Amino acid sequence: MKSLKYICFLVVLITGLTGCKKYLDIVPKGKIIPQKTNDYRLLLDQILPRGSSNGFTQSFSNDVLMSDDMEVNAFSASFYKAAAQNVLMFAEHIYLDSESDPDWEALYNQIYVANLVTSQVLDSEGGTPAEKNALFAEAKVHRAHAYLILVNLYARQYIAATAATDPGVPIRKNLDFEEKLPRASVQEVYNYILQDLNDALGKLPAIPQLNINYRPVEAACNALLARANLYMNNIPSALAYANTSLQLYNTLIDYNTLPAGQSFPGTLAEPTGLQSKEVLLLKSPTTAESLFYGSNGLVSLYDQQNDLRFKAKFASDAAFGLNFGFICTGWSGKTPAKGPSTAEMLLIRAECYARTEKVTEAIADLNTLRKSRFKTGSNSTLTASSPAQTLLLVKQERRRELAFLGARWFDIKRYNVVDNDNITVTHLINGASYTLAPNSVRCVLPIGRKYIDLNPEITQNPR
Repeated sequence: MKSLKYICFLVVLITGLTGCKKYLDIVPKGKIIPQKTNDYRLLLDQILPRGSSNGFTQSFSNDVLMSDDMEVNAFSASFYKAAAQNVLMFAEHIYLDSESDPDWEALYNQIYVANLVTSQVLDSEGGTPAEKNALFAEAKVHRAHAYLILVNLYARQYIAATAATDPGVPIRKNLDFEEKLPRASVQEVYNYILQDLNDALGKLPAIPQLNINYRPVEAACNALLARANLYMNNIPSALAYANTSLQLYNTLIDYNTLPAGQSFPGTLAEPTGLQSKEVLLLKSPTTAESLFYGSNGLVSLYDQQNDLRFKAKFASDAAFGLNFGFICTGWSGKTPAKGPSTAEMLLIRAECYARTEKVTEAIADLNTLRKSRFKTGSNSTLTASSPAQTLLLVKQERRRELAFLGARWFDIKRYNVVDNDNITVTHLINGASYTLAPNSVRCVLPIGRKYIDLNPEITQNPR
């Protein structure tokens, strides 16, 4: 497949984001302005960073460093760069004045390219109306996903009573580098997300395909609507969209069929990224860090003998002459899939059932998932006698299944607000303890000072 060299406003995307004036009526030598419908297909199919464009799979990473799923020990501490250590310590600032935030830039990079596609593809040359509409819809799904992550990293958890006044993130709607970028409210950002996803419905292929699961499909669009509504605690809508996604596509991988892992003795090799039959929309981390130890709280949740997820996700470091615990194998020389999956949809549906006191239905979904994860012949069946017990089982299963895949940090914020779960996160680093209290202002990541210096209308989060 030929590669598309990006036009000047893609190359200067990030400086444009900061408000520097750029002239868009000059075609740089060696650059191509997309005009044909297939040019926009190439833009949306970019999955690896190229030049100043990061593509549409790299997404976010700092959530892992904020959560209680990981721990730092004497061996792993030296593997984290200064910015990562700042996240782990819930510091006042993460990056230096001149440093970029990879999460912020990756997501706004995708938003800018999505804006380019939505503003131009319908008038492009050579494609059919159906092809153009599909690309238009794909761009809207990518943009919605980016804003959903941004508003959950850099803003407070959605609370219906205050969302209209809580600062969210800037909504970039245009291609103009002179565009002002004040922070929209949390409610405005969610409204924009829901509008994009609803606009995309009905214009996409139904289900994902291996090797091209980075392209949005109907099952993924419904999945993101389910996730967004769950984060808003809009349970009836989350249930409806999870149902629709699962009706379109509900494939689960039987972990009994997984081959032995090659890098770590005694482990199983999960299919990841482009090869996973469960991934509805492929997204991946931005971080350079790849060594993560599972915390005692997370590791203790697994039936280590019969739950095959434990062997697929973790490896004892004893094989390397260490004795600190269990390494998350999904981040060691691999690219974890952080986008929505069929497993996540079962868990969202189970949570919605639990929150509406449908115990039988919730437990059935949990057991469907667990049957595909436990050793054949072992007892994977859960039972519950009350909605409260059921919800607890859902939360535990969600933590096991989605460990290190982009869910836990957002769940902590959500549970502390919606359920008053009072989850405190503590990290021990080089003999010092750093604690993040429930609902602390530092549960919201600071916005990079680089962006605020160049765009003073972007206000900083309280620290």
